[in-house]
Amino acid sequence: MTIAIYDNEEWKAFTPKLQAIRREINSLGYKQRHLMTKVTDLDLVDDLLLSKMGDLEGPVTDKQEKQLQKMTGIDSECWYYKYDRCKDAINEVRIAKCLEVSAIQSQIHLLEHDYKVLDKEQDDCRDRLRKEHQDAAKEQVTV
Repeated sequence: MTIAIYDNEEWKAFTPKLQAIRREINSLGYKQRHLMTKVTDLDLVDDLLLSKMGDLEGPVTDKQEKQLQKMTGIDSECWYYKYDRCKDAINEVRIAKCLEVSAIQSQIHLLEHDYKVLDKEQDDCRDRLRKEHQDAAKEQVTV
């Protein structure tokens, strides 16, 4: 007498639940990766702003200053502070994205816990079904 645990409806009922949790974890992981890509992009923009600020930190010739004033309507010092404010704004967005990544990680940890609990319940179900099968087999032998 063989046992067919994998065909048992009670045992099989765990599979769709486990699969749903795994799909949700994968989906959240994708969202995390997408947010981290945005953080990396913001790092690049931050580096570009630092470069532009560096261009304006040194001495700016009168000719460059006049050209900048003519083309943009503001001088190099104003541009420097505009870049600096942009760096602050980028940093705020980058931190916000990192907080989103952290919040998603918390969701993933909760789902992983749920998965482990459900997986343990499935294991317990399997063990119980095996024991019931073994007990039934022993009964048949004694009869």
